[in-house]
Amino acid sequence: MNLFDKIPENFFSILVSKNKKIYVDALFVLREAFKQEMSISKDNIIARLINNLEEEFNQEDFSEDEDINELKDNNISSKAYFLLRKLKWAGWIEFEMQRNSFEENIILPDYSIKFLDLLYSIVQEEQVEYNSYVFATYSSLKLASIEKNETYNAINTAYNNTMQLITELKSLYNSLGRFHRQMINQDNINDIMKEHFFKYKEYSDEMIFPRFTRDSIPRYKAPIRDMLNTILADAELLDATINVATKHKKYESREEAENDILNKIRTVIEIYENIDFTMDQIEIKNTDYVRASVNRIQYLLTSDKELKGKLVNILKNSKKEKVIEKMEEEVKLLKQEYVSKDSIYIRNSNDKRKQGKPLALKQEKEIDSKAFYEFAKSLEKLYSNQKINEFMEANFKGKPFITSSEIKLNTTEDLILLILATIKAGKYDKSFYYMQDSNETINNNGFKIPNIKFIRRN
Repeated sequence: MNLFDKIPENFFSILVSKNKKIYVDALFVLREAFKQEMSISKDNIIARLINNLEEEFNQEDFSEDEDINELKDNNISSKAYFLLRKLKWAGWIEFEMQRNSFEENIILPDYSIKFLDLLYSIVQEEQVEYNSYVFATYSSLKLASIEKNETYNAINTAYNNTMQLITELKSLYNSLGRFHRQMINQDNINDIMKEHFFKYKEYSDEMIFPRFTRDSIPRYKAPIRDMLNTILADAELLDATINVATKHKKYESREEAENDILNKIRTVIEIYENIDFTMDQIEIKNTDYVRASVNRIQYLLTSDKELKGKLVNILKNSKKEKVIEKMEEEVKLLKQEYVSKDSIYIRNSNDKRKQGKPLALKQEKEIDSKAFYEFAKSLEKLYSNQKINEFMEANFKGKPFITSSEIKLNTTEDLILLILATIKAGKYDKSFYYMQDSNETINNNGFKIPNIKFIRRN
């Protein structure tokens, strides 16, 4: 599907023009009017534009605009009308005649409203309020377990909320990375402290903390999975739910409705089964940011007082003319050389090498099968199942699960035990744990290994 089949081709042109700032401000005036009034008259909008953008109208002359010929006068009122015509040309607004009148109303198309909300959400400074997607999913399924006729609505609600939850978790992960990058680029301690204790703290309290408290994923994920599995196991309830869905015009056939419902149920179950990995990644990212902030603050507190820190500051500002002039006055740089034993040039020898006699190959003895068997047995005794389980139990330390990053690899033998532990993890009678594989690679004490998750069996 082509985007410009839905919106006009000139739609984004005002956002890249010379006067883009005043166009965006005018769009926000339109958005405010739309939020306040059911019907927006053209005269009302003109008055709002003049009232809110008077100073900007005085500064902008629209001289480089291609449609400048449409601007008859250079007064504020003419500029407001010109700006409104420009927004109509770009497709952000439409004009509609009022009923029983020759006056015009301003119409905002649906796509324009969506873009206005998006632009406004980017520039506003207020923190986006946390949405309780997990609790809402749990509540809808809990209601459906009592009111069976609400099962279809509950499945749709659970699916939509779960997809929104995953989107927000991914957004949270990337936002933590943005905080990290901004902090690294800061050279002022006060700026780092402000960023951490105000912006990051507010973001953390609103977006991270609720996921472990009022909208706790660990608390609700098991009941959500159990209720969805109950629906799948109840053939009569599932059949009735499919019948309800078939009545909607959304589906062309009963088979299509059945596939959609089953797919949504299984998708939600799968997401909640694997959501621990996503939460672990967010927690790691969050811990990395906090640790890096503390280290950065400590570094700046100490380096500024040392000679090295002062030299770094001078070099950072060395592009400024005043700094260069002061360096030329105060610093005298001289080139210094010395003679050593390596200073004398020695020409390489180009002697041609002669072909020597080839070395004779040693005849290897065949491996004795009995010796090979005894060697394999000795290895099995050296790394027995008991020793592997003891190694893993020492690393678990009573926890329900651990990752490869938490396993101590102090020696090569520890690495061998970890490899054998991974092999044994699939054998139910020989290990007290199982594992979840991962494509991520980590560095553990110099060893590059997969970031596997080991989970204790119940």
